[in-house]
Amino acid sequence: GHMANQHGKACAAAIVELMNGRAPIAPMMANTCYSFVDDKNVVHVASVHAYDPQDKTMKTVPGSGGVSSGPTELEGRYALGWARNIWSDMLT
Repeated sequence: GHMANQHGKACAAAIVELMNGRAPIAPMMANTCYSFVDDKNVVHVASVHAYDPQDKTMKTVPGSGGVSSGPTELEGRYALGWARNIWSDMLT
């Protein structure tokens, strides 16, 4: 959901720019993926992606990635907070 949410916003922003006679701004997007390993403990992976005009695709920004050192309940709370926020953003 995280990347899909940002892709939709990037597309909408590009359409607005084009409708106003301006070139779209090259997007930069962050990705976060949480995975529950049980009912409370979670791990995550995160990265940042920038548009590469030469290859005409999004590419991971070197050094931007991160992963959990292991599952924790704190990450579980972060994951639930992320879920509430993304659902609110997408569904309201």
